[in-house]
Amino acid sequence: MNWKLIAAVIVGLITGVLLYFWTESVKNEQVAYAFMRLQPDKKVTRGQAITPDMLAEPVMLPESFGPLAKLAVPAASAYQEWLKDRTAAADIPAGSVLLFQYFDDTDGGRLTTMIAPGKRALTLPVNAAEAVGHFVEPGSYVDILGTVDEPVEPVAPPAATQPGTPGQPPTAPGQAPAAPAAPAQPPSPVEQMLKNYLTQYPGADENDVNAYRKQAQDYKLGISSRTRVVTRTFLQNVKVLAVGAATTPEGAVTKANSSYNHVTVEVTPSEAEMLIFAMGQANGSLNLVLRNPTDNSVEDLPSINWTRM
Repeated sequence: MNWKLIAAVIVGLITGVLLYFWTESVKNEQVAYAFMRLQPDKKVTRGQAITPDMLAEPVMLPESFGPLAKLAVPAASAYQEWLKDRTAAADIPAGSVLLFQYFDDTDGGRLTTMIAPGKRALTLPVNAAEAVGHFVEPGSYVDILGTVDEPVEPVAPPAATQPGTPGQPPTAPGQAPAAPAAPAQPPSPVEQMLKNYLTQYPGADENDVNAYRKQAQDYKLGISSRTRVVTRTFLQNVKVLAVGAATTPEGAVTKANSSYNHVTVEVTPSEAEMLIFAMGQANGSLNLVLRNPTDNSVEDLPSINWTRM
């Protein structure tokens, strides 16, 4: 009797253990997660952006499916935003479950698709002070300012007038006027000024002549040897596309992107040329002024110097 009872207890224990493991396996199979996948007839080539019409109904994978459950892109709303317009880093076969390895591991993979037609993305070096304490984030609108050495309006050379009619020698008393000369090619304004100068100052030496000629040429071209320090607003209401490598506000607050040293803005080709020139004049340092997102006004602002404080 005792042996039969012991055998029955052992069999019962074994049955209970087997039933427990079977129940757990069934439970795991029922705990499934949704992951994104492509339409059966949609494939993606390297460099192509993922758009919503390429996605099929999410595929359900159980928790016990294995490593793929950790490598696939979940169908949660946060990951749908992460995937939006992101470019593929490799070819993706049609109908495939989307894996993180198919995409760039930084937000920069979607930057090219964010640039509006006719615009360009230009990266500006900034530090915390220049980027409003790093409160500038993707989607912000900013004004771009800088302090530069601005040329002062060039000074005209001293006016020199030649006695008599320009191009004709003066007439001596009692002498008949000379016959008009044949029409000649008029001299350039610089050469005419120099000719008048030499007539008025016949003793001028070569250094005086060269200095006068240079001043006259610079005045004609608008070049000045004098400068003044000014702060100028170069552009207003400029859209920020990225800070560091982050192209979304959510990505900008991650530990890796919380401190950045460059900002990418959206500008026209002519504005890009102006900002690159301004960076050269401002030793590469420009300041960003953060705007209210509802304020898109553009003002006519004069440059500021010591006389306009």
